Amino acid sequence: MLFLKRLKIKILREFNQRKHSAIFPAMAQQSNVARRGVIGVIVREGRLLVIRRSQTVIAPGLLCFPGGGIEAGESETAALVREMREELNVAVTPQRRLWTSITPWQISLAWWLTALDADAIPTPNPAEVASVHWHTPAEAAELPDLLPSNHDFLRALNRDEFSLR
Repeated sequence: MLFLKRLKIKILREFNQRKHSAIFPAMAQQSNVARRGVIGVIVREGRLLVIRRSQTVIAPGLLCFPGGGIEAGESETAALVREMREELNVAVTPQRRLWTSITPWQISLAWWLTALDADAIPTPNPAEVASVHWHTPAEAAELPDLLPSNHDFLRALNRDEFSLR
């Protein structure tokens, strides 16, 4: 039974990566301007905050860590605070940059460890976020509909390239 579950996950990942490659290359061709984004990595009791994207944004319905684009003249930390307020209606405190990556569609991402008050309740903005979930890193790595760049982040975490502490 476990073999069948793993096979299903592998098939879903392959399907989603093909689906993503059909969506995102078109984005890269829209502009030759280098684009930058910021991702908030929020940890609560050993679990990571993961969102399901709304149906009205690029890559609808997929799972990912919250974040978004950095506007002209905006710092990474200012963009992170703005994006968390826009997507989840929460105030956050950027702690430190964990990692950087470049997506297949040429967006440079800065991944930030982000503090969220213990009593804060993320409330999705339905225009951007369909739902909020909390997963351990191992659980998140098994999500077949997680964006590929998020899988890359989790693999880097497993390789101890950075710590969430």
